[in-house]
Amino acid sequence: MKNVKMLKTMISSGANNLYNNYPYIDKLNVFPVPDGDTGTNMNLTLTNAYSEINKSEFKDFRQLMQKFSRGLIMGARGNSGVIFSQIMKGFSKGMENAEDLDVATWKKCFSQAQEVAYSAVMKPVEGTILTVIRETSEAVQKLDDSISEKDFWNVVIEAATVSLNNTPNLLQALKDVGVVDSGGYGLLKFLEGMQSVIVKDKTISRKKKLETNEGGNLDLDIEDSEFGYCTEAVVMLTSDWISKMKVDSVRQQLSEYGNNSIVAVKDEDILKIHTHALNPGQVLTFLQQFGDFNSIKVDNMSLQADRQVKGAKPVSHTQIKNKRNLVNEFATIAVVPSDGISKYFKKELNVDFVINGGSKMNPSTTDFMKAIESVDAKNVFILPNNSNVIMAAKQAKELEKKSKVFVIPTKTIPQGMVAFLNYDPSETPRKNESNLNRVSKEVISFSISTASRDSLVDNIKIKEGQKLGMIDGKIVFAGESTRTVFEKVLGKNITNKTEILTIFSGTDASANDINDLRKFLDENFDVEYEIVEGGQEIYDFIIGIE
Repeated sequence: MKNVKMLKTMISSGANNLYNNYPYIDKLNVFPVPDGDTGTNMNLTLTNAYSEINKSEFKDFRQLMQKFSRGLIMGARGNSGVIFSQIMKGFSKGMENAEDLDVATWKKCFSQAQEVAYSAVMKPVEGTILTVIRETSEAVQKLDDSISEKDFWNVVIEAATVSLNNTPNLLQALKDVGVVDSGGYGLLKFLEGMQSVIVKDKTISRKKKLETNEGGNLDLDIEDSEFGYCTEAVVMLTSDWISKMKVDSVRQQLSEYGNNSIVAVKDEDILKIHTHALNPGQVLTFLQQFGDFNSIKVDNMSLQADRQVKGAKPVSHTQIKNKRNLVNEFATIAVVPSDGISKYFKKELNVDFVINGGSKMNPSTTDFMKAIESVDAKNVFILPNNSNVIMAAKQAKELEKKSKVFVIPTKTIPQGMVAFLNYDPSETPRKNESNLNRVSKEVISFSISTASRDSLVDNIKIKEGQKLGMIDGKIVFAGESTRTVFEKVLGKNITNKTEILTIFSGTDASANDINDLRKFLDENFDVEYEIVEGGQEIYDFIIGIE
């Protein structure tokens, strides 16, 4: 019983250490503008699992690890969370018949962790968390069973650190920007927390104050991080499927559907899947034959964390009303990144419903369903205003059964603004759809952000702290000052055909920056412009050039 309590303490220390570091993990970005959350995913996965064992007593290692492993699988979020759950499932298998936490037992745990984690992924990618657990396992298998447990865990951390530091040499995307794999870093922090209990006799506690979690990680999946719905489900298997379920067959079928990033695992009576699918409905229909769903999560690729978006509130599907009268003929819904832009869209443009997606711009499909319910219209036009939001909006369109939904694939705030201004209630829905698609492409979207790290993007060398000039979301210039970006990028996109600029200033835009912009425009161009206090994070300025 004493060693069982020790193991529980090690898990607690590991979970706390990952929690203390998850904001930094979120910042391990392969793009120099922050917008993601692998650290958040892993933290929430671990937090859910530890809550399952925190207040319980266990008679042996097997019972504890089975409970912990199952909690991880049920709460796993994103690729890193699912793979981490499989690593711990391997630890659980390694302790099935263990009577002591000796070196032989730990070696078996790492061996099983490697095997189970790799078998869960359809196409393992090296240079990720998988590599770190594999190379750590390979290192400890070489150790003699007679060495001390302290020496063993020191080797674990040494091997995991070496493996993590080598991940950029295995993935070019990591090497280009000089970062290590985020999932592997999270695994190392968990292992370091466990090591602290054994080597230092110290349990790591949660910090009361963490650095600001601003995101910045692209839960790295090199093959297909650009497209698809992140689809996750837990199926409670029926009695006949518990024994005959072949997980390889499930993975193969998902692959034949054209899906990517496939992870499928079975744990006694549950099947957990994570995949990136263009048609999530097809995936869910296939899975339903095996039993009842315990949980389903279908989100845009950028949404792989539990509502970490500032200003965005989660909505349960059970909150969506089934009875609606469709009292309005038309309605519009727009997604924005801040309160200031939300106010502008509501008060100045008179958009019917505005979803404040926060700085990461990632409302869920359910958020759109709730918005559609709220406007209660026969025809609903959605302006996502961000490429990462379009698929979630389209998913809501497919799920909506009463209103006719039209998703205009606007990728920027200026595109959404121009599309709305050209909306004509007197026209037919199809005519409006055609017009809005056309005019949204005619506006130029200019923005300025600050590089969060040294990087190389489209052959542009970027240094941390430089100002980035972007056109339609693509980095085209990196300079030392905001004024330089105005001159090199903004100026080149203002022509004698330009009629007006709509300028949204962000939280990081100083009074001097705004004055410089006014002076630059007044001295060089005969163009009308409007400056709105947008209050958006990440982007100093968002400017629509019409």
